[in-house]
Amino acid sequence: MGKESTRIKLIRAFAQLLVENGYQAATTSKTAKLAGANEGSIFRIFKNKRGLLQALIDQCMQDINSLQYKDIEKMTIEECLQKTAQKYQAFMIKHQALVVVGVKESLELREVGEAIEEVSTHFKKVIEKILLEKAESGCLSKKINPKIQANNFVWLNFGYFITNKRFKYTKAKTVEDQEDKVLKEHVLEYLKGII
Repeated sequence: MGKESTRIKLIRAFAQLLVENGYQAATTSKTAKLAGANEGSIFRIFKNKRGLLQALIDQCMQDINSLQYKDIEKMTIEECLQKTAQKYQAFMIKHQALVVVGVKESLELREVGEAIEEVSTHFKKVIEKILLEKAESGCLSKKINPKIQANNFVWLNFGYFITNKRFKYTKAKTVEDQEDKVLKEHVLEYLKGII
């Protein structure tokens, strides 16, 4: 139990340092200090800094299915997209360390770029499924291409996350604040083009 607790503290500290300073500056000594652990714990538990990074990637991949939304046939297209956008933003906030490092340093850290790409691909498939099901039920214009529109929705949500992260686009402090205001407006504008 103590080892698991140290493991979690180290991962959280490393994630915090990644967001604040990037991969290069998130050293094992800074990580250990922030976690209140000794640096040897990192080498014993993760082998090295790259092992810490892999632990973050593994957590992200374990959570990827949380982007799925069930019972879409019982919801309107607006509800489906709104709830899915909310889940995506919550997922991105939870895994922001990887996203930030992925944007800044994906050329040097190929495995991070691949993980972020996998998240985008998975999210796109979730949106495609929603759009295809809603198109079949007659909720969408027959003129739209669900695959292209799924890409557009992914870009909209990723762009919203990055803009918010980088420029503090909204004053919202929580996902709940975001979902009630800006996300709803974005989804409604998006829907104007596909209904």
